[in-house]
Amino acid sequence: MQFPNSKPGNNPPLKNASDALISILILAISSLLLVGCGGAGAEPINLNPSTNSNNTNIDNTNTRYASSTDTSLTNSVIIDPVDPVDVPVIIESTYKVSGTFCSCGPTSKTNSSINRDTENLEYLDGVLVRISWKDMNPQAGIYDWSYLDEQISYAEQRKTKITLAILNGPYAPAWLEEEGAAMFEYQLRENIVTLPLPWDPVYLSYYQEFIEELGARYSENEFIHLVHITNSTTNGFEMQYTFNSVQITDFKTAGYTEELLINSWTTITDAYAAAFPNKPIDVEVHPVFFSDKIATNVVNHGLAQYGKRFGVLAAWWSEYNAKNVYASMFTILQNVQQQSFAGVQLVGAVSAGLNPLTEEELAAALQLAADNGFYYMEIWNADLINPQLNDLITSNDNLIEAQSAIE
Repeated sequence: MQFPNSKPGNNPPLKNASDALISILILAISSLLLVGCGGAGAEPINLNPSTNSNNTNIDNTNTRYASSTDTSLTNSVIIDPVDPVDVPVIIESTYKVSGTFCSCGPTSKTNSSINRDTENLEYLDGVLVRISWKDMNPQAGIYDWSYLDEQISYAEQRKTKITLAILNGPYAPAWLEEEGAAMFEYQLRENIVTLPLPWDPVYLSYYQEFIEELGARYSENEFIHLVHITNSTTNGFEMQYTFNSVQITDFKTAGYTEELLINSWTTITDAYAAAFPNKPIDVEVHPVFFSDKIATNVVNHGLAQYGKRFGVLAAWWSEYNAKNVYASMFTILQNVQQQSFAGVQLVGAVSAGLNPLTEEELAAALQLAADNGFYYMEIWNADLINPQLNDLITSNDNLIEAQSAIE
């Protein structure tokens, strides 16, 4: 920047004191303007330096299940250091998903999940209520809420909680095929059954519509404690597909890819989250065809979108399974529990069932769950009503109540 007659060597001689004073003032102003404009060779001042500009070793080891609710502020500029602007911290709701719940039989025309066998158990906090989608949606656009209404009525009478699970897969409505949904035939135990392909757009459209109607009717119900997210799988409840090698090949021929199944699960997760905005929701985790990718991606999506109200369930729970068969799923449960909640359903019962446990195995399974902070436990009703197991289950319930109260 230049001023008239200010270049060195071109200054005329000063005539008087006034000229001298004017010259001094011009030089002072020139110096200030030069500083304000940066001056020769001056570097611009960075008002917003990068917080990691000198750190190239950022630790990303804990970002596998990163939450979307991080309220830390980076690269912020304090406008007024004397009177800083207060930024409110958003505190996410904590959902207390805990207690001893009965993994009782499904609700149907002839059976009630909330039954008389367990109504006098003091330690029982709630009941898993499983109802077939086809029973609640007998025709396209037609809904029958009587099954769930009855269960809620029983829960209200007994002041107990309900965990809700809609059985899908082989329990999906038969009319889906008539509406154009692609179906897949397979063998479930001794029966030949069908399920809608989980990525089929017709299936997804009708299931989303059903979930929306379900939530509109029950999302505010105080007795519903937790909602399990379900999809079209071989037993309609768990994430896994129990196909033989021929059926796996046929499933892939029908269009299966990991990406399509992940998209199906995230679409349904979003539908449940929207339908039950004030309820905790969770998803059962299993490997799919020996791959952890489906479970990992679905869980990451749920945590990123819904934070503390999204959790996971292990319906294969035993000490042996956790440490040997489903070790990677066990790790997912441990990671999720640090951010939201994780629950377990015992893989079998001491008293009866397809996967019998010894009393020692039951005790070890309950202890391992409690040690890891998995305070929501579904125990089969045959064990709940077994008087020989009463002390064990009562002690475990007392433990998880005390621990969940502390946390």
